[in-house]
Amino acid sequence: MNTQHRKMLKNIGKKIRAERNRLGLSLDTLSKKVGISKMTLHRIETGTTSPSIIVLSEISFHLKQPIESLMREGEAKVVLLKKSQQDTVLDPESGIRVVAPKGMISDRITITHAELEKGVVVNTHTNKGFEWALLFEGEAVVKVRDKKFPMKGGDAIFFDAHFPHSIRVQEKIKYVGLFLHDE
Repeated sequence: MNTQHRKMLKNIGKKIRAERNRLGLSLDTLSKKVGISKMTLHRIETGTTSPSIIVLSEISFHLKQPIESLMREGEAKVVLLKKSQQDTVLDPESGIRVVAPKGMISDRITITHAELEKGVVVNTHTNKGFEWALLFEGEAVVKVRDKKFPMKGGDAIFFDAHFPHSIRVQEKIKYVGLFLHDE
């Protein structure tokens, strides 16, 4: 067994042991659920024995974790974007904040959030891509080209942002929007 393989087995074993302990399961309890001896489970957890895919599947099932999570290496990618770090779109008074900038999720996706007061108008503009928005509460009229689309809390809209569009707030709104940039 080469060094890389041995290291991988130890990492899988550590993850199994950590998850077993987190769930409050003893070696004996988990080994009985999986259908292997306590000693075999101990050897798997210490990285001295390589589990078959069937045994690993049973372990992951009883630990309520996908097999992939036991085998994945490295740290999870996590990006925390504090409110003070969120850019505003248009101008700071607009209240429209970028909560997931382009590149955070994908080079093509930007997510925005806003709370806009009654009477606010986002003037007619175009963007290179497509937009989706979910209105959590309030009322607004979205205009795309010459068509008006009245919206109330709970409504969602998707449109081709290459065409001129605007928003007129009828009653204070809260929404989240997703912009899919052209490739």
